[in-house]
Formats: sequence, structure tokens, C-alpha cells
Amino acid sequence: SAGQQMNLFGLVGHLRGFGDQATLEQKIDEVAARLLGQAGIDYLADLRPWLGAQIAVAASPAEAGSAPELLLLAVVKDPEAARMGVPRLFASLGVVLEAEVIRGHAVMTSEGTSYALLDDLLVVASTPDRLRAALDAEDNLAPSLADSPAFLAAMREVAADHLASVYVDLPRAAGFTDADQVAGYGTLAMALTAEADGWHLRGAAPFADDAASDRARAAFALASQSPTLAGWMPRTTSAEAVLFGFAQTVEELEATLPRDGAASAAVDAVSQLRLIVGLGLGINLDSDLLPLFDGEAAVALRSVAADGPHGLILLRPSDAAAAQAGLDRIRSALSSRGARVSTSDAAGTTITSIALSQVGTLAYAVADGVVVLGRDPAEVAAALEARAAGETLASDDRHEAAFELAGTHAGNEFWADVPALVDALTGVFDPGSELRDILHQIGELAVSASANDDRLEINGVLTVK
Repeated sequence: SAGQQMNLFGLVGHLRGFGDQATLEQKIDEVAARLLGQAGIDYLADLRPWLGAQIAVAASPAEAGSAPELLLLAVVKDPEAARMGVPRLFASLGVVLEAEVIRGHAVMTSEGTSYALLDDLLVVASTPDRLRAALDAEDNLAPSLADSPAFLAAMREVAADHLASVYVDLPRAAGFTDADQVAGYGTLAMALTAEADGWHLRGAAPFADDAASDRARAAFALASQSPTLAGWMPRTTSAEAVLFGFAQTVEELEATLPRDGAASAAVDAVSQLRLIVGLGLGINLDSDLLPLFDGEAAVALRSVAADGPHGLILLRPSDAAAAQAGLDRIRSALSSRGARVSTSDAAGTTITSIALSQVGTLAYAVADGVVVLGRDPAEVAAALEARAAGETLASDDRHEAAFELAGTHAGNEFWADVPALVDALTGVFDPGSELRDILHQIGELAVSASANDDRLEINGVLTVK
């Protein structure tokens, strides 16, 4: 709507170089042309003249071991420009196509990519069969997503006036083609809107208590709690994520994921991990490790360098005594396999370091029912000292103000100081000077997913400085 456009232009106008409304579209075109040019696409000649105001991407599960079937839809505002630009677009991407007719539509097909150019719509599919199914839906010869009661019900829960929306049929996305619920969840719908204080994300995933297992109900109930582990993260943290009931979720997925189909790889990976950890390190994944993750768990990222990520894993297990016993068993098992165990002290708390040849070092401390883990004792000590001094992320305005704008601060969460995160990732990601300059003008990203009555509610915000 006009209101969304005004809010969007107002937010983009905060970015350096984008403040002049008269040249805003030109500036956006320049950035798009530069970014897409890196992929071999001539945006100004082959895309901009015909591309309309809406695009959509759809994905569906395919056969076991196959990539998902994909569909890209783009509104065409100038059919003549599209007839000239679209063939050049695919030629520039190196796609070799053959002419064909499907349901009376002239189409171009290949095993990897196929497309149909209608008067008002470009339909691009990953396979000819996927393209044929889309055209059947377009011609009302087969039901479309818009005919699905589940889709209609889910989308009624989000803002009708939005910049973007997401819908997921969770059972199908997880490979449960015959199931109605996945751990109590059926659908997820979210919408992105532009508001004066930032881009907002709001959505919901209804939870069916009577269709869920005991493990799923326990994980859902935990997501109603207020997260606490940011109170152990140093202010130098650039991004953090909190998840409640991770152990219950893993157990639920293992119990319900089918042994064949798209989920088989994940099931096999967990089984192999259990075997490697048990035989190689003498650690029981179920009795020693998973109990550490049955309450609140968090990752706090400081930076990513050539030698990997630097930060902390923080855990508040539901049974502190059982968690301590599990850590003691892990330490004993690794020590019996040649690991060097040493201790140090920080803020009155003992830090245990375990160095295992060809694996690396793990350091941990337990204080006030919280397990603090890091790659070396210095990272663990930094968390303990920040906690003792009250200099943690939880007391930082960047963190709390972002969640206040999002509208809720409970349950699972993700937070990032975008400029700090961009700098933290320089060891593995270089966005280029222009994009880095734009990202440095973004503020904070905060997203929470909290349990509320019979649904998981998603609220998020991305601010601009």
C-alpha cells in the first residue's frame, strides 16, 4: 500500500546516500545492478524494464535424496520488454533451453530449469513437471495453494498489508507427507512490515496440545519463560541465540522422523554422531550431553576468525546436579583417553580446561546453575567477570531496546548488533566496501518466538541508525 511504501522509503532514507527521494529509485537500481552483475545478470537491460511489483518463491519436498522442487514467480509489468529481456537473462546465466508447448502455453524447458512467460507472469520451475503443475494451478485445472484452507487460515493471522510474507506447511517441509502435525505444529505464517521505527516481523505457529507428545508439550511450555542467559554474555558479544527445550526437541525429532525420505540423512547423522561420541570419546550422548540442553541453552558469538568461531555456549539445565554429574563423567571419560585436565579461577569460580590432542581445548565453569563453555579458559573467564561486574549484554541498551521495539522478550530469541556482526565475520565473509557501509548504518536485529496459550508467536524488528 501507499502507507507501506512511505514507511519503507522513510527507513531506506536513513541510509547514507539514499536520503534524496528524487534519486532514491536510481540509487536502488545502481546497487541492484552492481550486485546482480556479479552473477552475470544485466539488471538494467534484462530485468528492470519488465519486472513488476511482486515476486514469490515456492518449494515442495521431492523424492528421497533429491533437492526440493522450486518455483519462482514474478509479476510482469511490460510483456513486450519481458519477451525481449527474459531470453537474454537465461542466456546470460548459461541455461540452454528447448521450446515446447504445455497446456497450450509456449514454454522453454530443460532438466535443470524451465519457464513459461505469460502476459502478466513469469513462471520459472526447477523441472518441467514442476512447471506443468504450476500451469495447471494457474489454469484452475488443479488446486493451488490459495485453495488450501490451512493456508488461508494461517495467512489471516498476519498483517494483510505487508512487504513480504512467509508460509510453511511444517509437516510437508519436514518430510511428513502423511502427518498432520510435527511436534504439535501444523503451519507457520509470518509477515514483514515497514514501520517508522524499523522493519517488523510478526507471525504465529499454532500449537495443538492434544496432537503433541509429552516431549513436545514440555518444550512448548519452556518457551513461555523469560530468557536469562544474556545476563552471562559479555558486552563484546556481536550476536546471540537462545533456545528452550533443545534436548526435548532432538528426542522428539528422533522419535518421529521417518527412517526413509528427506529426513533419513538427519536421522543417520544423529546415529553416527552418537556412535562416534560413544566409541571415540567414551561419552554417552543421551545421559551425559543431552541433559545439559533440556532447559535454556544459548550461543553468544564474539567473532569468527580463520581458526573458527569465538564465543560461548551457555546452558541452564533443569537439573543442575544431574548436569554437574554429566560434566564430571565427560571429564573422566576424556581424561582416560589422554586428555590433559587443568583448573584455573575467575571471579571466585573454578574453570576446568580439557585439552585433547588433535581435537582441541574445551573450558567450562558452573556457577549459579549455569554452565559456561568456551574454546579456552579466557573466554569462560570473560563471561564470569562480566557477570560479576554487571557488564553483560542483558544490561546493554542495544539489547533491551531492540526487544522492546519488537514487542516481546520471552522464549526463544535471536539478537545481533548488525555492524558488530559484520565486523565479527570479516574472517570468513567480505561484503565489499559499499555493502559494508550500508550494513554499518543498520542498528540491531531482534527476534523472539514465545509460547502464548495455543501458539508460538514470532515478533522481530530490524532497526536503522
